[in-house]
Amino acid sequence: MDRSRRSSSRAVSEPPGEVLALGWSLLCGLDSLEDLARWRDEIVDLHRELILGTSAVPDIASRARDGDRSGVAHPIAATREALAAGIERMRDNGELAVDADPERLATGLTAALQGGSLLARTNRDIAPLGAALDLALSYVRSHSAR
Repeated sequence: MDRSRRSSSRAVSEPPGEVLALGWSLLCGLDSLEDLARWRDEIVDLHRELILGTSAVPDIASRARDGDRSGVAHPIAATREALAAGIERMRDNGELAVDADPERLATGLTAALQGGSLLARTNRDIAPLGAALDLALSYVRSHSAR
């Protein structure tokens, strides 16, 4: 089936684990660029709490580094799937161009989230996460149909 003609029947309803579940409610209802920007802001705010030590949410990357990889792949894949579903809805409702590729855009956003999060935690500075997500969002916006 041609990806550009697929309907947005894809549903992602199961939260992706402890850490990447952050922002899950916004992610599941994602159907506009405005929603995507709100998700970005929530993710940055929640990571700021993690980095400053004001959150009790466990750090998935630290667990993986310590040898516990049991919960790493599923949350990342679930996040990418939820982003792809939302981007597909944006394309279907005319906010994104018909040639926008939800899988590719979701993969880019997920990579920005993961890479930015790693840099932010490593440097104890939220700026790399914000910058990575801003660049990824700019790329998604470049596919705007309006």
